Amino acid sequence: MNESALFIDDHDIAASSSLTRVIHPGRKHPKPVMLADRPWEHTLLIGGTVLKEGELYRMWYESYSKATQYINLYAESDDGLNWRKPTLGMFPDFDGNLDNNIYLNRVSMRSAERAPQLVSQDHNQNVLHTPHLGPGKKYTMLAYEYARTVYGPYDGYYVAYSDDGIHWTDGPPEPVIPGHADVGWFTYDEHDGMFRGIVKTFLNIRGYHRRSVLWTESKDALDWSMPRPAFIPDEADDAWGEGDPDRYTQFYGMPIFRYGPVLIGFVQDFRSTDGNLSTEGHMDVQLVTSRDGRTWERTGDRTPVLGLGAEGAWDWGMAAIGNSFIENGYELRAYYGGWNATHGGATFDGSEVAGALGMATWQRDRLAGLQAGSVVGKLHTTPRTIGPELHLNADASGGSVAVGLYIDGRPVPGMDVSDCVPITTDSLDHTVTWRSDVTLPEKSVEIVIQVTNAEVFSLR
Repeated sequence: MNESALFIDDHDIAASSSLTRVIHPGRKHPKPVMLADRPWEHTLLIGGTVLKEGELYRMWYESYSKATQYINLYAESDDGLNWRKPTLGMFPDFDGNLDNNIYLNRVSMRSAERAPQLVSQDHNQNVLHTPHLGPGKKYTMLAYEYARTVYGPYDGYYVAYSDDGIHWTDGPPEPVIPGHADVGWFTYDEHDGMFRGIVKTFLNIRGYHRRSVLWTESKDALDWSMPRPAFIPDEADDAWGEGDPDRYTQFYGMPIFRYGPVLIGFVQDFRSTDGNLSTEGHMDVQLVTSRDGRTWERTGDRTPVLGLGAEGAWDWGMAAIGNSFIENGYELRAYYGGWNATHGGATFDGSEVAGALGMATWQRDRLAGLQAGSVVGKLHTTPRTIGPELHLNADASGGSVAVGLYIDGRPVPGMDVSDCVPITTDSLDHTVTWRSDVTLPEKSVEIVIQVTNAEVFSLR
């Protein structure tokens, strides 16, 4: 097959019947993988990036420090669960201490000033692996600066470069994306050779001034297209408010990632509860997809792909995935920030506001699937060429799945759905077989999948 057919959207489906797309929320690690346990840390945020390089996990994260400012921090791990916070000795913390893991202070790149300034700088650091840009630019960072010092001319998204991810060189003195708001997420899409971004702004939508997500793209991370709405909250997004004028939905941000043939987005779905004050409410994560980075589609019934914790849990109030989606063999990982408080700072039991970092996992291709009950479901793929074997990711432990190949509406001899050896177990990698000794045709075919009390996720 030229590439996987993922049933997270309808792109590869020509027709279907009696199938429902189901969201599979990430399985959360039972406790946070990182806590604020250093004097310069207070409330941890996943306003940063996690990359896996070989067997090493690297995290660029931030804390809302005791000086009530963002501070940029670095950590490493061998398993993605137990993290080391190395002493970098690069920048003093707010007490003048150099024994810390602070890796970035942009004021220091623009002046002789080494001490952190009492301003919120370099919010949501997106660290991208970009060795194609040449020497000194193995990593590109895009982060938001509020320009509340004399060292930045105005607000916006600034660029920096590094060869080791620790020592950074400032990019242009002005933001490459001026203005907008402070939650932006970026990726380098190797599939299309394109930098892609989602930046937050405020739009007036049906009477409310709402946080909204805009897409933009660039060939070099310097010259960006005009940001345009990726999608906006519709009436279905506001239905939870039951007509209360103080309750409505906003989109706080949306990290995006290339996953095989599709781009996925983790929408930070903010359910605002205080009207035009726009400061209070819970936030979870929903799933959207795109094939071109410009047109985005909602997935399934908008069930959260990362929900909130139980009452009183460390992530009861808000949860937001960072720039941290990692393919780890047959496992998919995403690191997220969780808060025990709502956006306005209300905790369930009146305890102190705290934020920590957690991890959620999915099995390969199983963010969403197509499910059928006792009524037989059927889907027809768009025509495609296939290789010497056909593999199906499906859970048929409670029913069965059968596959047939068709050319011009007629079954390939010996490869009708009725000829297929039924799949009746759960596996990420079923090999499809037929009862007779047949060879897969080396030409374009339509694949028909018949599903009974089972769920299918992808073809490879």
